[in-house]
Amino acid sequence: MVLAAGLSTRYGQLKQLDPLGPDGEAIMDYNMFDAARAGFDRMIIVTRAEIHDAVAEHVAAVVGDALPIEYSDQVLDRLPDGFRAPPDRNRPWGTGHAVLCASEHTSGPFAVCNADDLYGPGAFALLYAHMTQDPLPTEAALAGYTLEDTLSGSGGVARGICVMGTDGMLSRVEEVRDVRQNDGWITGQTVDAQALELAAGSIVSMNLWGFTQPVVDHMHRQFTRFLGMHGADTSREFLLSTAVNGQVQVGSTAVAVLHAPDRWFGVTHPADRARAEAVLLERLEAGAYPRPLAEGFAALAV
Repeated sequence: MVLAAGLSTRYGQLKQLDPLGPDGEAIMDYNMFDAARAGFDRMIIVTRAEIHDAVAEHVAAVVGDALPIEYSDQVLDRLPDGFRAPPDRNRPWGTGHAVLCASEHTSGPFAVCNADDLYGPGAFALLYAHMTQDPLPTEAALAGYTLEDTLSGSGGVARGICVMGTDGMLSRVEEVRDVRQNDGWITGQTVDAQALELAAGSIVSMNLWGFTQPVVDHMHRQFTRFLGMHGADTSREFLLSTAVNGQVQVGSTAVAVLHAPDRWFGVTHPADRARAEAVLLERLEAGAYPRPLAEGFAALAV
């Protein structure tokens, strides 16, 4: 499940389709290729009505017939019975709501990733291996990255800061915003605007998750409670990290943390674009991906 419905407010243009690859590829194309190589055999792309056709046209040009692809639009009024979106709300309800919108297309374990974060082939391989075990060892899994390797030199970013239990499982994850380096320190703010100092070696969530259907069932109930408390707030979002943390705290969901072997990169601010293009070109020259990527997808379909 590729989350591609964001507004790209800080980036200034549609990150989901920004042609950062040398042949016009977007970051999400490389994620889908890595997922397919790992064993995932179907893609669900969450988008918005305003960009649905543009996303579908782009994906058709790159992925072709290599994979079955379904689309789900994240719509503001797609809410539980008894709730309505505030008339002045114009931003999506958040990543948790995006997953719920597309969950009708799922019937078993599945993975979730952002469209604008490149995770690397190793992360998808680890997640696929974990989520295809029989029986499944946990209800959910997270591919974690090291905080200092996920910062932007161009401004603050949002990160899910993880706390690990002694058993190596996720004990807590907290959404922290405006994470940035300041004179050698890493600082951020909680959702409630409390200042934090963060350790460079902290494990963070970049929204590469593996979920089972019970996690989704819990999330539906959590979203209903969220709307009851915050539905009138036009800026509050129902975030995946917050939802999963809630399930962990009540003991309904165990989350295995898998340490991603690849170096993450992504785009948040306009100044990140040049670095992203350079990193992609380096990886292509090193043979990590075929060029053009459309030929790689065509080979997968054979």
